[in-house]
Amino acid sequence: MNDVCEQDSDKVLLVEGQNDCHVVMALCAAHSVPKTFGIYQCGSDVGVLKRLNALIVRPNPPQVIGVMLDADKPSLEGRWDSIKSKLETNNHSYTLSKTPNINGTIVDGAVDEPRLGFWLMPNNQNSGMLEDFCAELAEPRSLLFARECVEQASGRNITTFKKVHRSKAVIHTYLAWHDEPGYPLGKAITSQALRPHTDVAVRFTNWLIHLFAEISCD
Repeated sequence: MNDVCEQDSDKVLLVEGQNDCHVVMALCAAHSVPKTFGIYQCGSDVGVLKRLNALIVRPNPPQVIGVMLDADKPSLEGRWDSIKSKLETNNHSYTLSKTPNINGTIVDGAVDEPRLGFWLMPNNQNSGMLEDFCAELAEPRSLLFARECVEQASGRNITTFKKVHRSKAVIHTYLAWHDEPGYPLGKAITSQALRPHTDVAVRFTNWLIHLFAEISCD
């Protein structure tokens, strides 16, 4: 496929949407991550899990499948349990740890099954979403003020966003003060409005590098 966010390749990272895809691409560019894998945006969290299963069971599965999901439905623990349940229900041989690895989970399957990797947004520790991950790339003082502004606006009953989307409101308020206002998340990383070398960004890109590294035949 020509779409950079719909690459059906032998090593593939499954993400929920376009924003996720472009954030990954921007971080990979900033960290010079080798271009050894494609990205496939599945449209939703449900779409990611459906495609994960479909790829594992197809006659010629990919070598490696990475999965990047928000951990907000309903929580990090709930998301992790749903992934484990999905793999068990479909009789796959993978054994996942009780909790996600802080540095991203990587697990090998049986012979002829793909290596799998999982990153739960924002940081494999807390419940949240892509925007919470991006908040960890923001300049702390400015982000704090953005949060205060959103809280004040909410307190005056002039906001209409859902409570679950508060982090979206905060990060886009933060980005509204940068040159140029309105940049999407991926472009904000490229422009350095969001800092690509914070701890969580380094851990995420290291996970990608390790996940999609060459698989030994030993």
